Amino acid sequence: MSKLEKFEVDCLVIGGGVSGIAIARELSSKFDNIFLIERNNQIAQETSSRNSEVIHAGMYYDQGSLKSKLCLKGKELLYDYLKERKIEFNRCGKYIVSTSDKESEKLNTVYENGMACGVDDLTYDDSLKSKYPFLRYNESIFSPSTGIFDSHSFIHSLSRDFQSSGGNILLGNETLDVVQSDKGFEVLVKDKNSNNQFLVISKVLVNSAGLNAVHLANLIDEGNPYEEEYVKGEYYTYNGKEKLNSLIYPTPTENSLGLHATIDLGKGIRFGPSAFIVDEIDYSISEDQKVNFVGSVQTYWPGIKAEDLTPGYSGIRPKLKGIQDFVVDSGGVSNSQYVNVLGYASPGLTSSLALAIEVSNRLDI
Repeated sequence: MSKLEKFEVDCLVIGGGVSGIAIARELSSKFDNIFLIERNNQIAQETSSRNSEVIHAGMYYDQGSLKSKLCLKGKELLYDYLKERKIEFNRCGKYIVSTSDKESEKLNTVYENGMACGVDDLTYDDSLKSKYPFLRYNESIFSPSTGIFDSHSFIHSLSRDFQSSGGNILLGNETLDVVQSDKGFEVLVKDKNSNNQFLVISKVLVNSAGLNAVHLANLIDEGNPYEEEYVKGEYYTYNGKEKLNSLIYPTPTENSLGLHATIDLGKGIRFGPSAFIVDEIDYSISEDQKVNFVGSVQTYWPGIKAEDLTPGYSGIRPKLKGIQDFVVDSGGVSNSQYVNVLGYASPGLTSSLALAIEVSNRLDI
């Protein structure tokens, strides 16, 4: 067997979704020799490109949690970045609606929690009945700082920033193993395009591998206590004549923020995501889930029929068993440092620029 080629770098980031790209961009000013590796042949092919493209305001998350902190800070950083780079967005706002007395109690909890977390622009608003008479609801709150944006242009802009700062992106390169040595972390990488394997040795290792992050965390630290849980969400496109100018969300459920109606930048309407636990990564739309999907939408939009909805796409959220929050787990071995970004699902896009600062602050550089 031929000897493996070795490359020594100052910092290696694993994962080319929005978290990895944002982190690599933030760290590129601190390391001369920084690489990002991504197992797909394009960046942002998994969780980052299979979502609602919503800029979240931050009213759902526990006060003081990482999700709350990063969402609130990330929202401001994101809006500023989009304006500065002239990337398309629409600060369209969203209504969260209740359809029963029990849901109205939950709605009030969301309102109170948002205010406690610092989302101070929430209002109770009953104007939906006149705007959208096809909706049925008891009460609604309005969040004016929620928006939508062109997430693909955003992620590619971050990628250009990283590369123009001297960063390097290797696509189609998969991490096979991570071993600690006195030189640093020795990362075995397979170039999927050529089938060649090589070693990358780095003193600083950032694991932001999304759906694969827990597996890599186990390689970095055998004592990693976190277990992954994949939550699948499906989206359907609406073919009807109604139009929306804002997003419509039901009250949240245990696994998600509820099956909501979002608009895209062209004002088309899509519904989703649903939320159900799966064991494997499969992006096909399961027809047997459609009945439940339609039923969920009908609770607040009773006129929707199954034939109005065309299968769109699906995404899988890399959540953690028994943990609702993001986890940024950092540590060091001799003179090497690592950061694991785990459970990084919604509001991951909104939080990405704040996450990058958080990871940078965890490193002793």
